[in-house]
Formats: sequence, C-alpha cells, structure tokens
Amino acid sequence: MEFKARKIEIVADNPYTNDKLSRKDNIDKLSLLLRNFSTPIVLSINAPWGYGKTTFLEMLHADLINNGCNSIYFSAWETDFATDPLLAFLGEMNQGIEPLIKGDKKKSEAWNKAKKAGSHILKRGVPVLLKVGTAGIVDVDKIIEDETSKFVEGISQDVIAEYSNNKDEIKSFKKHINKILNIDDKAKNKLFIFVDELDRCKPTYAIELLERIKHLLDIEGLVFVLALDKQQLAHSVKGVYGYDFEAIGYLKRFIDIEYNLPTSDLSSFIDQLYNTFKFKEFFEKRTEYRAFRYETEHLRNVFKMLISEAELSLRDVEHIFAKMNLVIHSTKEGTHLYPPLLAILLVVKELKPEIYKEYTQEESTPEKMIEYLYSLFSNGNYTESFECALVEGYLIAAKSNSHNSKLGTSLSKHKEFLEDDKCSEQQREYSDRVIAIAKKPTDLGSSVVLNSIVSRIEMTENFEFSV
Repeated sequence: MEFKARKIEIVADNPYTNDKLSRKDNIDKLSLLLRNFSTPIVLSINAPWGYGKTTFLEMLHADLINNGCNSIYFSAWETDFATDPLLAFLGEMNQGIEPLIKGDKKKSEAWNKAKKAGSHILKRGVPVLLKVGTAGIVDVDKIIEDETSKFVEGISQDVIAEYSNNKDEIKSFKKHINKILNIDDKAKNKLFIFVDELDRCKPTYAIELLERIKHLLDIEGLVFVLALDKQQLAHSVKGVYGYDFEAIGYLKRFIDIEYNLPTSDLSSFIDQLYNTFKFKEFFEKRTEYRAFRYETEHLRNVFKMLISEAELSLRDVEHIFAKMNLVIHSTKEGTHLYPPLLAILLVVKELKPEIYKEYTQEESTPEKMIEYLYSLFSNGNYTESFECALVEGYLIAAKSNSHNSKLGTSLSKHKEFLEDDKCSEQQREYSDRVIAIAKKPTDLGSSVVLNSIVSRIEMTENFEFSV
C-alpha cells in the first residue's frame, strides 16, 4: 500500500500525461500569451500554498520548451542560502543558458563578461551560507571553503569581497546579458526564467530577489514567471518593514501582471488519489458483505461534497487522504467502516479540531457538528444535497443507541419539520431522509459504533506526514 501520494511526474515531451486537474487548456493559453508578450516583463502566478502552483509551473515550463523556447526553472526557497539572489540567478543561468550560447563565441564571451560584472555587484565575497544540520562536530570552515569553491567555479573566478554600486558595472552586466539574447541586430531571443516558492523564502531574501529582478534584470528578452502566495509574501514584507507598511502596493512595484491560478478539478484529483491508495482493491474485497456494498460510492461522493464546499487546497486533500488511507487499511475485512462518518470526522478534525474533539466526547450531542456541516454550504442549500443528509444521518446515528442516546434537538427538529405544514417540500424531503438514515444507517440496520472509527482516526496522529 502507498503511504502517501507521490509527486506528480512531469513528462518532458508530454507534460500533461499525468494531468488530473484539467489544466492543459489554461496552460496552453498562458504559454501562448507569454510567447507573445513584449519584454522585459514579470508575471506572478498567485495562489495560496498547497493549491498546486509548483505542478502548474513545471507544466508551463515544459510546454514552453516543447514550443522551442529557452526556459530556466529554479526554486527560490532552495537557493535562499545564497547571500545575494543575484548569485543564485547567475548559478541557475550558468546551468540553463547553454542552448543560447552553444557554438557562439561572441555570446560565450558576453556571458563570461556578464558573470564578471555580476561578481562586482554582489554584496559579499563569500557567496554561500550553508544550511548545516548535524548531531556531531563539523568543520564548518572547511565546508564553507569547499562549497564556496565548488559553487563559484564555472560562474566566476573573480567574486570580490565587497558590494559595488558602480553604475558602469551594472551597465556592463545588462549590456552583456542583452548580447546573449541578441539573435541579430533586429531580433531578440526570449529567455523565460521561472522562480518557484518565493513566498517560502526568508523575507529578506524574497525582497532582495524582487529588487534584483526589478533593478538589474529588467532587460529586453527576459521574462520572469514568479510563483507566490501574494498574501503570505505581503506578511513577509511587513515583517521586514513594519506592520503598517503598505505591502501589497509595494509588491505591485515589482510585478507587471498577475495571474490567479484557476480552480482545480478536484473530482478528478480525488479519483486519482483513489487509484494511488488502491481504495478500489480494498473495497472490492468487501463487496461480498451486503452491509458494505455502498461503501466506496458513499466515501467518494461524500468526500467530494465536503472538499468542494469546504474549499480545501490540494495539499489539504492529500493530507486528509493519507490519513484516510491509514484508517481504511487498518480496518478488518468484516468491520464496519462507516464512510460518511469517516469522511466528515477527518475533514472536521483537520479544519475545526475543537468541534471534532467535542463531538467525539461520550456525553456530547451532535448539534455543533451538524451546524458546522450546514455552514459549509455558503449558499445555504444543504437540503439539496443527498450527501449532506447522509452525513447528518450518520452523525445522529453515532450518538444514538438504546441505552444512552445523546441527541439533543438534532433528531426532534426534523420530526417537527415533517409535522409543520408551512415547511417547504424540499426541507420535508431532506428531514425525512435524515431520519431514515439515522434510524437505519446500514443495510442490516446495525448501530454505528463511534468509538470504533474514532480509535482508528486517533491512531493516525502517531504518524507524521512530510509536506
């Protein structure tokens, strides 16, 4: 069994091979726009963390390459050990600029001169601050010496110790980068530079990178594509300049145009996770039991309803599915799984742990949990959802038994709706369905044992999931 979802593989010659989020159309259009944009330009792709920016960027990067473009991709977060973002840029350029200068003596000379000019612009002579984590004794000076030597080799042999504000060096840097992008005297070759995870960098590094792009790399032919969470990056900026600083306005100085990442097709994404975690194989073994015949349908449909209404990120969905995977595969063949209850408990535990904790207490009633379920429907039309009624029925059934029911008003209110002539037909149908499910949550009419499912959910807390 898979423990967690694997990173989506981007196949170089067909980046959409594993696309389960229906992103091809959006990327095709954006790729064409980028190829037609005048330069220099900085485009930001904006979405909160966990919504799939990296995968989107990797597909877009591959699409541009497949359309004959020169494109470089690097993670700002993985390079924020550099004392100056310009050094990271030179290092990544050194790896990716080969197609532009290969076999061209003049462009090779221009690149060498650009690196030399860049070295004079850098703030400090030691280009790297190492991220060292060790339980033993480490010769830090030796590591710095070795790593510095390796990093600088092939970029520039002449990185000086102090920052130089010399305008001539800046002009020289820009001039020689410009020559590399020069096809002839009339045309310019574009170079696309993708910078991912800018919002995960140290605040000072993120700000310096934006400033370098704005002031040093505003060169005809360069197209920067930045992946970021604008709100999170704004918080980082405020952390440097103060809480009252107008961070959003500040960021707009560096970004020419913003692209908000489109909403993903979560239904297909869930289907993909079903396959990844081999849920189909698990449930097929249980179909011989009449009481379990609707499990896979209920789990899939209820989870799709919950994540759609709760507007979960892709990262949240993966995280909850990983926990669901542990619960499912720790369930014995003949043991009830209660899919609608499992789905709502896992989602609420992730989003509203205090509500989950209260509901799972022996003496509590289900009203707060049901109230939260209703609140997920922003349009208030929960009565239109069969899955919502299914979940509510299970929430009530789990608190109901012949010896010690703890229902509060959760069931009686639906009985009142049925007896109220002024109640809408839709509400009456919904209430009738909830009552029926609460009384008979399984085909064989067996009761829901809340402790059984809660104990397996709590077991997942002993596992840690890397992001």
